[in-house]
Amino acid sequence: MEDLIKEIYDNKMEKSKWNRTDYEIEKEIRDLLQHEEEHLPPKEYEKCRNKMYQAAFAGKEKGFVEGFRYGVRLTAECFIQKEDRGES
Repeated sequence: MEDLIKEIYDNKMEKSKWNRTDYEIEKEIRDLLQHEEEHLPPKEYEKCRNKMYQAAFAGKEKGFVEGFRYGVRLTAECFIQKEDRGES
C-alpha cells in the first residue's frame, strides 16, 4: 500500500511545478542558513544546503504518505459510522 501512495506522490510531483509549500520550505532553509554562508567555505555551505533540502523534501513526502493514510482512515470511519446509523 505504501508503494502505491508513494507512486501517487511521485506522479503528483512530476506533473506539478513548485507549490506554495515548496516555496515556504525554500524560504525556511534560506533563513536557517543565512548566517552560515558567511562562515563556511562555499563547498561546505552547498553541501549543508543540499542536505537540508534532501531532509525537507523527504519529510514532505513522508507527510504526504501519513496524511493520505489518515484521510483514508477518516473516510472509512465516516462510512462505517454512517452504516451503523442506518443512513444511505
